[in-house]
Amino acid sequence: MKKQKMAPIGPEQTRKKFKLLEKQAAKCRLCSALADQSAILSSANGNLNAKIIFVAEAPGRFGAGRTGIPFHGDKSGDNFETLLEHIGLTRAEVFITNAALCNPLENGNNRRPKASEIKNCSPFLKETLDLISPQVVVTLGSVGLQALNLILETRYQLKENVAQPLTTPNFILFPLYHPSPRVTNWMRPLVQQKKDFKKILRCISDGKRSIPNKRRKTN
Repeated sequence: MKKQKMAPIGPEQTRKKFKLLEKQAAKCRLCSALADQSAILSSANGNLNAKIIFVAEAPGRFGAGRTGIPFHGDKSGDNFETLLEHIGLTRAEVFITNAALCNPLENGNNRRPKASEIKNCSPFLKETLDLISPQVVVTLGSVGLQALNLILETRYQLKENVAQPLTTPNFILFPLYHPSPRVTNWMRPLVQQKKDFKKILRCISDGKRSIPNKRRKTN
């Protein structure tokens, strides 16, 4: 029997599937240490038709862990919005998520997500990527890149491969540093991160799809 082609997923179908994924994430209790935390996955994450998905580390206690909006409410969020604005993009045009969907805390402070927590969240990340089908996936920090390496079975390293696009079967992987104050103060200054962000648009314009002309000017 000839295999029947699947119809393209339209915006309404995408929304319905994403809503189901949101409910599944809300019910997830795989990580015992995060069982009392809320998964940050909702319409507040961004555009389901986005060409660019940003994957960071985890919700911060003063940021998404408090506001429910990724990269919003703390200094990391302020830096991220500065970087987006620098390349002429807005939150409404992108989608933002994390390697770990819940805020990992230790003694009341943010901590790095454990490898097991990243692994437990990877099915949600993979389905999000499949649903939105972005052209570029930008990882922000080593944990975000770790999550993509797990899904893609690649071995990209942030220090060696920062701002170096990797073409995969479904999208371009673009690893960048995290815009947290610690990173911008000691590892990757905001002025350099602005230069890194400009290269994202090059990945878009070099592909089959392109962003509107008004968004291409970044000088």
